[in-house]
Amino acid sequence: MPRFFLADPTLMSVSGHMWSYLQSLVRPVMGLGYQPVVLGNVRTHAVLREEHGVVPAFECWFDERFGAYRETYAYHRQSICSDLRTVSRAFSINRRDVVLLNTLRQWSLSGVVDWLEDLPVPQRPLVVMLLHFTAFPDPERDSDVLEFYQDGFERIERSPARSRIVLMAITQELVDEYRQINDRLTYLLAPLPFAQLRLPAALAKQGVNLGYVGEAKENKGFQFLPYLVRRVMASQYAADAHFHIHSFCWDPNWTFFRHSLPQLVHPRVTLYPQMLDAQAYERLLSKLDVMVFPYTRQNYHVHLSGPFSEAMAQGKILVAPRGTWMARQLVEYGGGVVFNPGDVADLASRVLAVLSARDSYAAEGRTRAKRWCEFHNPERFLSLVMEHADASSRGARSAA
Repeated sequence: MPRFFLADPTLMSVSGHMWSYLQSLVRPVMGLGYQPVVLGNVRTHAVLREEHGVVPAFECWFDERFGAYRETYAYHRQSICSDLRTVSRAFSINRRDVVLLNTLRQWSLSGVVDWLEDLPVPQRPLVVMLLHFTAFPDPERDSDVLEFYQDGFERIERSPARSRIVLMAITQELVDEYRQINDRLTYLLAPLPFAQLRLPAALAKQGVNLGYVGEAKENKGFQFLPYLVRRVMASQYAADAHFHIHSFCWDPNWTFFRHSLPQLVHPRVTLYPQMLDAQAYERLLSKLDVMVFPYTRQNYHVHLSGPFSEAMAQGKILVAPRGTWMARQLVEYGGGVVFNPGDVADLASRVLAVLSARDSYAAEGRTRAKRWCEFHNPERFLSLVMEHADASSRGARSAA
């Protein structure tokens, strides 16, 4: 039986969207006649290894720095190539297999090609590189990101293994960016394989749950939540509203977090200070009627948000920053409002506007969820991959 390797070098825990992304593909992969093999980081949590069969395979961790930027690039290129060689030997990877590499950074593109070219032609699997990150970061920050995307795409273009590589991006904006860098390659828009959960029923006439989910970060606007809570609790909706706020922070000593957390202590605010596993995360989402994403524009102008994507699929009422990928989804699909990023007063005003017409927004959200999931689902994602796998196999037979 051919194998379908669902690989993510950043996968370490059941919390977060690396795991939910790959997990949603396991059953559909089996339906296609493939044996799914999930590969994670060597520091993968015991729960994933023992209960879900995740194989610890990757030493590299893409957010680390190793001296100068060039040194970081060299490390990651060599590291992912070495890790993939080890995987090839351990599983005797061959041409019938598919390897999906999720959450790749710009440093790793050339390393994946190095590994693929090292394999004898009959042993080269189809490799799907699923790209999440912008090549044009905040212009006010010094970065060599673009240079390494250019290098990686040129490496792919020149490679004799090019026909065995499929490039996919998770937003249309990223597809457009990559085409600007190298228009001789093909970049596919990847459907998001988040499974659609049970859609909420019509909102009760009394009571509404508002929420913030995901790690407490400054670029996710956690520091804006105290003002939002105060505004809602001073409004006519105070008696109906309850906030559920995920308040887990990797470093609770960060200034924004230390200042914000005490201000969120309120009888109608429930804080969730622990990292959430998949079940706890789903339970939290199931409670929420309105989800607030007070993110900054700099990080999300072309990037997607995992919690936002899942909320789209579940019909939640959404509040997102103007000028982002999230805002463009709401313009296209409906079921929410946008605010001016960084403007906490505008954020609060938009939330109050939603509360004033929440039944209407909720109905729109349920309609939106059905449309959203017509494209964004695991089966459609795999159908796109397999279409290119078949084309690659036909091309190889013709060349022979």
